[in-house]
Amino acid sequence: MHELDHILAAALNLAESAAGLSAQAWHSDLAVTYKSDGSSLTEADLSIETMWRERIRQQFPSHGILGEEYGFETGRSAFTWVLDPIDGTRQFGTGLLNFASLISVCRDESPVLGIIDMPVPGARYVAAEGKGTVFSGRLVRSSGRRELDEAVISLANPDSFRGDSASGYRQLLSTGRLRVFDGGAPAYGALSRGLIDICLNGDDLDAYDICALCPVVQEAGGVISDWKGRPLSLTSSGAIVACASPELHSVVLDQLLLPV
Repeated sequence: MHELDHILAAALNLAESAAGLSAQAWHSDLAVTYKSDGSSLTEADLSIETMWRERIRQQFPSHGILGEEYGFETGRSAFTWVLDPIDGTRQFGTGLLNFASLISVCRDESPVLGIIDMPVPGARYVAAEGKGTVFSGRLVRSSGRRELDEAVISLANPDSFRGDSASGYRQLLSTGRLRVFDGGAPAYGALSRGLIDICLNGDDLDAYDICALCPVVQEAGGVISDWKGRPLSLTSSGAIVACASPELHSVVLDQLLLPV
């Protein structure tokens, strides 16, 4: 078995093992606490990441691990796992549905595998280098849309756009055919299957929020980058944008740099 195939099989097992735990927690009486930065935290975040780390250490002892809850463990190989057990804990903890578990693997800091798992309602986007993006057992593609005026746009929580990024947010707030808000990681999955054309996030992202999205978007024919058009990686943080085509991505980047 090719090395990436072996890693993908393990990543799917991680996603499957976490799905039942997070779905059960969502249906139960959730106890939400808050970190020093004000972000939400639940027991599901901690228990899932702990389980994932233990399994990765057993199967891939030379791999590095970066997770939202327990930080970075340096590895001895080119591969690093990037984990966010509950991406969108704010929504998860308030009983909303737009949360996901994110699993990514970077090779030499570049994301080559990504999973966006939505335990409720039981849907999963899976992408690996050269294998396309799979949703619900089938290969999916972005819309390929090129025209900004016709685009369906997903804009993140307005509070995440601060300083210079607030100007770019306002540019896209007044264009497109349709706008939806605060869709989280599931919006990037929807872009990969042609339902959304542009996804925009502000300054509050870290690598564990970003890396899993990259293969899902790119393997479906979309483009994802920071707001200056630079590729995303294990060291990325801050505002990002994804589009259904290279042409649309170029237009959107120009919009983000315009003064309001």
